[in-house]
Amino acid sequence: MKRRMLVIEDDMSICRLIKNYMQDHGADVCCIGSPIEALEEFMKQEYCITMIDYQMPGMTCVEMLRIMRAAKNTPILVLSEHLESSEKIAIFHAGANAYIEKPIDVKVCAAQSATLIQLYLESDCKLEKYHSITFGTELIINPLYRQVIIDGILLKLTRTEFDLFLCLAKHPGQVWSRNQLYHQVWDEDFGSTGDNIVRTHIGNLRKKLAAAGKGYIQNSRGIGYKFVPPLTEN
Repeated sequence: MKRRMLVIEDDMSICRLIKNYMQDHGADVCCIGSPIEALEEFMKQEYCITMIDYQMPGMTCVEMLRIMRAAKNTPILVLSEHLESSEKIAIFHAGANAYIEKPIDVKVCAAQSATLIQLYLESDCKLEKYHSITFGTELIINPLYRQVIIDGILLKLTRTEFDLFLCLAKHPGQVWSRNQLYHQVWDEDFGSTGDNIVRTHIGNLRKKLAAAGKGYIQNSRGIGYKFVPPLTEN
């Protein structure tokens, strides 16, 4: 079975070098020169590895890494001219798995990729319950790191707010009563205070979403709440 690879690089000579070598060794390689188009492709398709040019125009590598890492566990290999130590640390903190300096040795690049892919395939099944929920590039919910990223910006939520949001987002359109949400998130009997507790935390969550210009959580009067996902292109 062919292994699918995504190369985000605007230098066509490098794209051809990587694509020709990798395809000769049984890989299916997709090369994209635009960061925005690349992110859309990354969200839609499953890849065994992604390679990113650090100097891509239009969006910083760190921004791309942060979005990609929040969305998926796909290995990410950064290709770049010489970087200072602080820049290398920044890309690793943002989500890069490896870094190779240009001019690249395509054989070394292939060997590094093979190692990352093998580790990914061996570990991915263990992380299945932590797979992110994504709605294009607009909304990414990462259960493993407990992060919500909206339009590339991290939304700061409390532990309870995140749990409520994750519960609702896992079931788009389903209406949850406050009793059901309390049982799901707190795992306790509703009691006399449960209604107010859920109402307060949902209210705080909706205020934070509204501040980000989003209305993902809607009230079904007299029943409860539901998650309405953003519209995404097919």
